[in-house]
Amino acid sequence: MKQLIKIITAFSVLIAIQLKAQTPISLESAYEKAFKNNLNLKSGQLRIEYQDKIKKSYAVVDPLNVSGEIGQFASAYTDNKFSVNQTFRLPGFYNSQKQVLMEEWKNSMLTLDVQRWHLKREVAMIYNELNYQDEKEKLLLRADSIYTNYYKRAELRLKKGESNILEKTTAENYRSQAEIQLANLKKDREVSLYQFNYLINDETMYSNENSNFYEINSPNQDLKYAGNHIVLKQLEQQKAIELAKLNAEKSKLLPTFNIGYNNSSMYGTGADDQFYERSARFHSGMIGVGIPLFNGAQKSLIEGQKINQLIAENNYELGSRSLKNQYASLFGEYEKLKSETDYYKSKGLKNAETIMKTANRLYYEGEINYLEWSILINQSLDIQNKLIDTQKILNAKIIELNNLTQQ
Repeated sequence: MKQLIKIITAFSVLIAIQLKAQTPISLESAYEKAFKNNLNLKSGQLRIEYQDKIKKSYAVVDPLNVSGEIGQFASAYTDNKFSVNQTFRLPGFYNSQKQVLMEEWKNSMLTLDVQRWHLKREVAMIYNELNYQDEKEKLLLRADSIYTNYYKRAELRLKKGESNILEKTTAENYRSQAEIQLANLKKDREVSLYQFNYLINDETMYSNENSNFYEINSPNQDLKYAGNHIVLKQLEQQKAIELAKLNAEKSKLLPTFNIGYNNSSMYGTGADDQFYERSARFHSGMIGVGIPLFNGAQKSLIEGQKINQLIAENNYELGSRSLKNQYASLFGEYEKLKSETDYYKSKGLKNAETIMKTANRLYYEGEINYLEWSILINQSLDIQNKLIDTQKILNAKIIELNNLTQQ
């Protein structure tokens, strides 16, 4: 048990050291490192290499059939025979198999593009979360400072008999709430940093740079938006794969060709021949055609593959419409959030500062009591807090829109 506690303690210290040794990194640099090191992308690259290695497997030829016989074939004497037989398929069969492998190879490259597309969105989202936590921390530190000063003043007033215990208790409660929120925010930031560095997958621990949380580039509405090119291209490739598989199934109904060679020995010319004892060898060749007469099972596979092709076509249409609908919904949400943040920036913050300054002045002058002061201060801080929360959501919508329009 003691050993376990030591291990946990050492691990906790190691985590603390890593978190302190953070290197600030820009969003663009984070993209570059994630594209280079991310484990999901490495798996995608390996998938491409695998598909490239098996491209030539279409040319697999049926095994060469070699057989031998020994016995009394044409007389009382013992003879022997060996045969070699090879089956070949028409070029159309091999070409169709090759096309399937080529389309799957192309799809593996498009899949990697889609993985990069998703990864870029994930990195941007977590970067926005880290920026948001920075702004939240600034506000909470300000609130903590306000409530700490308020607590000290209330404690002094209580000693002088100018107030009651309720004012001091209220001040202490506000200060404690600010401290708890700060502690929780630090824990949330630790989680976000681990998520951020998991995506980057580098030996160095990175954190976000001090960037302007409130000035993210706003997108222009694309009234002719037809869908994301990266996603649609992969959906189009799925159609190509299913078509290639359909042609491959059809090619299995093509006839096959057999070429054979026989070599046998023969003593005498019949069962009672006692004069011709010298062994002679005889040769023969064979060519045949394999006709798939009993092809009901294969035809059912072809009909099933036709349905798979229809599914791929439907998925393309579904994907296209889903992207358009997602874009329209996101842009509508973006416009609402943009109006809200514009209000907070143009009027809300000014009102918040006015409320806070006025409340402090009136409280110190004795024109309002601590209860009225706390209500006004909380109102001012709430306005600032709403701006930060709304800006975070707005930034997320902008990231989503930029991601959808990325080509």
